[in-house]
Amino acid sequence: MKKSIYLGVLILTTTVFVFSGCKRGEEDPWLTFHSRDARMTQQWLLVSLQGTIVETFDNDSIVNTEYTFDGTNLYETSAGETDSYGFIYKMNVKSNGEIFSEEFRTNAIDGTSVSESSRIGFWFWGSDDKNKSSVNLDLTGLLSSYTNYDIPRLAWNDMTLAVSSSDNYTLSTGESYSINTNFELNFEVDLDALAQ
Repeated sequence: MKKSIYLGVLILTTTVFVFSGCKRGEEDPWLTFHSRDARMTQQWLLVSLQGTIVETFDNDSIVNTEYTFDGTNLYETSAGETDSYGFIYKMNVKSNGEIFSEEFRTNAIDGTSVSESSRIGFWFWGSDDKNKSSVNLDLTGLLSSYTNYDIPRLAWNDMTLAVSSSDNYTLSTGESYSINTNFELNFEVDLDALAQ
């Protein structure tokens, strides 16, 4: 009897260590049966976004733009004015390194199309192959300027990506220019795409 209890505890402990080895992000599920590759390569739908872009010209003129997406509408606030759009952002991450992303913006009042964009690009893990804690994504629309994303959470059915970047330039006019970007994006598996 004692032998079978010890054997059971040993098997349980080994299983926990083996399966928790798939966890890499600080908010990843404690136990998962899928590799990060398998969790990443799915069809994703953006469900929320919070972000800020701060642009500084010659260290005194500042333009602060805030973005909020609630799953339906995208709100862009700059200089005290807010524009809102109906917003859909999707991406299909494939195991062969290809990614298809598309963005749709509509007038929040009457639903007419404001803009549409799509891109077939590439993706690859940004950090070493073991940890896979960041990813490079070649995306369209609002996210086209950013390629490297940290992955604080990657589960089978949801994912959180984070962008944090800072760049400094000297413009052709001699003005100094800096841009600081911080975004947190939450995606869920696109169930409508899976049903097709």
